[in-house]
Amino acid sequence: MTNLISTDEIRRLQKRMNRLMQDLGLTDLESKYMDEMQKIQQRMSEIMAESDIGEGDVMVPLADVKETDDSVVVSMDLPGVDKKDVEISVTDDELRVSAKRTAVTETEEKGYHKRERSYSRFERTVKMPVAVKNEEAKARLADGVLEITLPKEMVTSRKRITID
Repeated sequence: MTNLISTDEIRRLQKRMNRLMQDLGLTDLESKYMDEMQKIQQRMSEIMAESDIGEGDVMVPLADVKETDDSVVVSMDLPGVDKKDVEISVTDDELRVSAKRTAVTETEEKGYHKRERSYSRFERTVKMPVAVKNEEAKARLADGVLEITLPKEMVTSRKRITID
C-alpha cells in the first residue's frame, strides 16, 4: 500500500519550489530550466486537483480487497490512528471505515514552549464482491494497517437449470 501525502505537505513543497526558482533567478522567461520547472509545477497542481483534498477534507485511504474460499479480507493503511478512533460498519453489500488522527507535538527551545496540533480524517467505502456475514466480521489494527475479515455467506444449495 502507498503512504498518503497530506495536502499541506504538497502545498509547502510547491511554495518552496517557487522560492527556489526566485532565489536561483529561474523566474526569467529565458532561463533554460524554466520549461522543466513549469512542467513540475503543473503536475503538482494536477495532483492537487486529482486528490480533491483541501484543508479539513477527508483523506481516502487505499484499500486491498482479497477474496479467499471462505472470506473477504480488506486491508487499508491508517497511519498514526488509534483503534478507539476507528469506526467500522457493514451493510449487506458495503463496508464503511471512518477514522480520525490527532497528533500533538511539543518542543522546548530556550524556555519557550511550543505545542502544535494536526488533525486528519480518513473515510472509505468498499463494495463487497460477494455476500458476507455482517455479524461475524472481525477487525484488527496493527502497525498502522487495518485488516477486516468478513466471512462469506455460503450458498447452501445450487439448483441446476435446464434450458427448454
